Amino acid sequence: MAFESLIEPNWWIWLAAMLLFTLWRLGSGLLQGRWLAERLPIVAAALDLVLFPLVLLGLGVLTGLAARTLGLDGATASIRTATLALVYVAGGWLVARLIESILAARTEALSERIPKLMMGLIHGAFMFVGLALFLWSQDVSFTGVWLSTGVAAAVLGLALQRTLGDLFSGIALGIERPFSLGDWIELSDGTVGQVIDLNWRATRLRGWDNATHVIPNSRMASESLKNLHDDQHLFAPWYFVKIPAEVDPRFASALILDAAMRCESVLKFPHPIVRLADATTVPYSYMVWVHLRNYPAMFRGREELFREIHWALQRAGIGLAPEVREMRTRRAPEVQTEPPTILLALKGLDMAGLLTYEELEQIAARAVYAYFDSGHVILAEGAMSDAFYVIVGGLVEAAITLPDRTRTVTEVLAPGSHFGITTMLANEPSFLELRARSDVSLIRIDLEVVRTLLANRPELAERLARIVKERVDAADAARAASRQPVGRLSLRDIRQRIEGLRLRHPRAPRRL
Repeated sequence: MAFESLIEPNWWIWLAAMLLFTLWRLGSGLLQGRWLAERLPIVAAALDLVLFPLVLLGLGVLTGLAARTLGLDGATASIRTATLALVYVAGGWLVARLIESILAARTEALSERIPKLMMGLIHGAFMFVGLALFLWSQDVSFTGVWLSTGVAAAVLGLALQRTLGDLFSGIALGIERPFSLGDWIELSDGTVGQVIDLNWRATRLRGWDNATHVIPNSRMASESLKNLHDDQHLFAPWYFVKIPAEVDPRFASALILDAAMRCESVLKFPHPIVRLADATTVPYSYMVWVHLRNYPAMFRGREELFREIHWALQRAGIGLAPEVREMRTRRAPEVQTEPPTILLALKGLDMAGLLTYEELEQIAARAVYAYFDSGHVILAEGAMSDAFYVIVGGLVEAAITLPDRTRTVTEVLAPGSHFGITTMLANEPSFLELRARSDVSLIRIDLEVVRTLLANRPELAERLARIVKERVDAADAARAASRQPVGRLSLRDIRQRIEGLRLRHPRAPRRL
């Protein structure tokens, strides 16, 4: 009544104010309602929460005043009651809208957004609270309301049984959250799509063809699905490659691993893993397990992986062996493949350019292949080495033990790298532990071969000393970083040790 006494004497002022509010709210210019809702949604929602109920009250009072002017005094009470009910319900809706604006401002990523179903439930709950407050202010008995609406609710429940099933299934999905907005999911029938919305009736998926799949919530709640997650989640598929049984499994695994390491889309950490999956049938089946940035990157990564595997096998003279069902009368050619020769592997060393072809043949003749399984320690930390190794296939990790006894990997050596020459020539214990990270194929070159080479080629001592000095300096830097004691070797010390190594071997006569 106090509000009516305030409005009725100045009804034209309130009417103008409501018209101005309507024009402001619908306007899209600077500092107007639409512009403010887009730029500052929380401020716009707060202003609506304060001003909109006042506008509704003013509209109700002016409507009652118009009814009395027209002689409809009996409708005044009904207009007042309807206005209060509308104000309470609208107030609940505006409070929910303010909460929605606050939550939307804090969640920018698609995966963190609240589904429309949950926001609809929040709006419905606050509107119901507003209606309950209105009934309580009018001294209405809730028991009578429930009894009077019970029959109608039962009829509506039977008529809307499927719709209500979708609604409650959507509520269950929103509470359990087997997937979030932005996740890629795969259904049991093969449908794959990205979750873009979850409303009161259905879940919407956007497929690779940009089409929208509308799946009822009752079906989503009862069906098994695979969550492939969003763009921030690693995807780790595995693939199978069939290779003839005549190829050495170690050589085949090394070729596949080397091909996977060359792929740009495949992550280097966690590193790819290659295993002989099935040797009970011909051809043999090899599994390669890789990690990609996310599920959408799978298509390019898979293509790149198979392309590199095909190129690596083709270069090695090996053909893929798919299961082809055909009948032929000719004799199939025998597959004969071998790992690359030791001489070919030695040509990839950084020192190969300093040696003649005859010297490389001499080293290759006295070198042997060595194989280590994954996890085997090839050269322990603090141990001496009487040989150095060339990596032909697989990965070798170099690690250091810190003062707190933790083990830290400093480098992963790939095919073509070599190690052990610094420890062998400088007569210093190994500062690093060298461990096979995968199944590894190595070429082992003995110390006596190096002595023979230096006896025949004294001019190589200076070049070899500089190479050893560079690697010792790198080891010293790693020692300093790990706060372990550093024992430095000068270039002069290294020259003297190499000269002593050369003099301990009798000089071989030069060939004429």
